[in-house]
Amino acid sequence: MSLFNISSDISQDIPAFSTTVCPSWFRQELFNNAKNITIIIILGFINAIVVAGNILVVLAVFASAKLRTVTNFLIVSLAISDLLVGLAVLPYSISLEVLEVWIFGELWCQMWLAVDVWLCTASILNLCAISIDRYLAITRPVHYRTIMSTMKVRLLIAAVWMLSFIICFPPLVGWNDRVQDSEEITSYDNLTICALITNQGYVIYSALGSFYIPMLVMLFFYYRIYVVALKTSRALDRGFRTAKSSRSKSSPGSGQDGGGGSDVTLRIHRQRPRKPLVSLWEASFCAGFPSSPFTS
Repeated sequence: MSLFNISSDISQDIPAFSTTVCPSWFRQELFNNAKNITIIIILGFINAIVVAGNILVVLAVFASAKLRTVTNFLIVSLAISDLLVGLAVLPYSISLEVLEVWIFGELWCQMWLAVDVWLCTASILNLCAISIDRYLAITRPVHYRTIMSTMKVRLLIAAVWMLSFIICFPPLVGWNDRVQDSEEITSYDNLTICALITNQGYVIYSALGSFYIPMLVMLFFYYRIYVVALKTSRALDRGFRTAKSSRSKSSPGSGQDGGGGSDVTLRIHRQRPRKPLVSLWEASFCAGFPSSPFTS
């Protein structure tokens, strides 16, 4: 028995899965139960939004040459992982949620659970890769284009998907939880529940690789981005205040013509526009400029 467990821990009220009973039972469960209809509508709507939204993201990036940046390649990878979740995972989850039984067979149960872990892990690791990209864009603006070249980003995306597959792969090759008492498992003619066995070793392995380590990485890099943004904002604010103070001292009403002291000139050196810095620079720029003489 593999880690991907197909158990039959279901209610005795569920009839045997057969060609004669199944259709009528499905009709009763799906269409004569207001709760199930509501769940199907809500979850189906959410699933449709997930699929449509991520398709639009992918199309937007590939349809516009201006959007084909290394950062957006990572976003496309994230959108693809979420799109595949909406296509290959969520529909079967909705069926399992409504019917409370797995009706698609043991083989697809194993594949579905593996794909579920793979795609969800890929989504999280893509978020982790995006945080690294943003950190380099903010803290290494001069060398960013060299560090995050198109080829390196492609390798990073490939590494994300390979690492995600490595995390979901062990149960398929024998890392499993053996059940010695076969009498505990009964059969309802393939009408079963598809769930992961709580193997302690794999749970720790999967949780570390899929959640805790990526979470710590993202927290670290976004904290560093916050620190850099805070320092930049404060530096710009101090510079603008100094320039404003110097200008007020040299104004005609103060009796100084500028010969008694030197004005502080604030300059922001930007060799050429760098897209990764635009949002941070504009945010800091607008925060300090409203009262400065440079906007008048």
